[in-house]
Amino acid sequence: MHYETLKLEHIGDTSRITLDRPPVNAVTVQLLEDLLGALDALEARQETRCIVLTGAGTKAFCAGADLADTRGQAHGNNRFRSLGRSAVDRIETHPKPVIGALRGWCIGGGFALAMACDVRIASTTAKFRTGDAYLGVIPSWGMSLTRLVHYSGRNRSLDMLILGEDLSAEKAMDLGLVTRVVPEDLFDFEIEKVAARVAAGAPISFRAIKETVRAQYWSLPEAARELETRWAELNDASQDSQEGKAAFRERRTPHFKGI
Repeated sequence: MHYETLKLEHIGDTSRITLDRPPVNAVTVQLLEDLLGALDALEARQETRCIVLTGAGTKAFCAGADLADTRGQAHGNNRFRSLGRSAVDRIETHPKPVIGALRGWCIGGGFALAMACDVRIASTTAKFRTGDAYLGVIPSWGMSLTRLVHYSGRNRSLDMLILGEDLSAEKAMDLGLVTRVVPEDLFDFEIEKVAARVAAGAPISFRAIKETVRAQYWSLPEAARELETRWAELNDASQDSQEGKAAFRERRTPHFKGI
């Protein structure tokens, strides 16, 4: 399938989505539609066990909305907002783990997409900003005003949103926004290593982890416990569960099938 604003590649059991709108991979209606389409395709692709989401080049993962997007202007803010929220939700609820490979600027909508990823690995070149207030904009993709406080707490979220300052990769890690920071010359190697590790994990376990962790802030704790029980019972009956235990006993690498 051809996408106008991104590249989709498959390397073994890892699939890579690269946002590709030089020079800073700014978000348009078309990019969001392409991203949603690619994520749908990867859910259906049985060979894909892990997804890497990144941006083309080294200048930016994604530097927010393209204010010159005439198609977006024609549809109005509501359409753009709806697609942005759908993209954030789709990454967060995707049944397969999504790794954010973050280089350069992560601003506005780019920040929202990056934070929705399950694991976020930043190059030392990465910079983050939630300075919407200084553009007279309300961040409305369901991240900065909703999820962020669950990720970083009230005080840190207010600091980021009200001060709107640039955050280095190291500062982002201190705030719990990224998983780890990697030197630029080792960045691609680290992404490949982490993706290979995640792709070897048990698909049912990952689905249970993602859905139940999300329920902690979208539902009551009781609902999360119910999900935890449901997934545990489903997993107990799975072939992967038996394979994991057998591999541990036999001191070998497990081979999970997602069944």
